[in-house]
Amino acid sequence: MPEQADLVWKRTVARAVSSGDGSPLPIHFCASVLRRYVDSGAKILRTDTVGRLMQPGKAVIDFGIVEDGAVIHLRFGDIGSLIAESERAHWLDHLVPPSTSRPYLQMTLQPGACHDDGELREWVPEA
Repeated sequence: MPEQADLVWKRTVARAVSSGDGSPLPIHFCASVLRRYVDSGAKILRTDTVGRLMQPGKAVIDFGIVEDGAVIHLRFGDIGSLIAESERAHWLDHLVPPSTSRPYLQMTLQPGACHDDGELREWVPEA
């Protein structure tokens, strides 16, 4: 099953790269982000790996479920189109970061800034 997920992930990224549109890429959140909506009367339905948040008078939000239900993910584009601007800070409070190099991200946010995270050395990745 992981190999199939890897193929779907690769196709999703390849499509985003070729189209120049990153809106289909997943953004992860702690599943507890949904608690506020259940407490307000929303209904959530799910299978083993996908769910749907239904709120009266609002857009339906579909999401993926991973990490044994601890984490959900939405497409980046759905965050802007389906989640009200007034709710986005709540979602960002529950954001789950992917595995990333923090110094690399800082370098891309502040080009030219000094980032000391160790000695510069030659590297050949393992095969």
